[in-house]
Amino acid sequence: MYKQQLLNNIEKEMNICRRLYTKLPPGQMNFRPAEGVRSTLELLQYLSIAGTIMPGYWLKEGDTDFGTYYGAKGAASKTMPHEQFLTVMDEQITTIKELFNQASEDDLLHKEITYPWNGEKAPLGEAIIATSIKWLAAYKLQLFLFIKLCGDKQLATADAWALTELPS
Repeated sequence: MYKQQLLNNIEKEMNICRRLYTKLPPGQMNFRPAEGVRSTLELLQYLSIAGTIMPGYWLKEGDTDFGTYYGAKGAASKTMPHEQFLTVMDEQITTIKELFNQASEDDLLHKEITYPWNGEKAPLGEAIIATSIKWLAAYKLQLFLFIKLCGDKQLATADAWALTELPS
């Protein structure tokens, strides 16, 4: 049950990101609210890996170090044109489902993982909440704000938290 709840939350966040993408005003891919802040396109490229990067690392086969793993995934995401965002997010939904098929309820509750950036340990399920779910929620809100800053006056708070329309 816990496994399905985590998966449902990740998939919902991804679907909200997909829907928000359809609300981006044309010509706003290079928009950035300030120097040193990701552009809309860079944000979409990060969202294209944010939900699966850590579960993929923790559940992968082999012993690739995190820098190599993240470097390859990050570099590939930076080549994604915005027109592929919906397709890439669909692929990410498929990937997260496949990753969750590799983990049991017991794994989520008891398998100890190590965060690669500080060496701290946590149960896999907690770590997925602390990374995939939080990252998707945070960067989804950034996308929501970018859309609002680019002039969409119709977008409402509920659009950031609920799937108010099915993504196309």
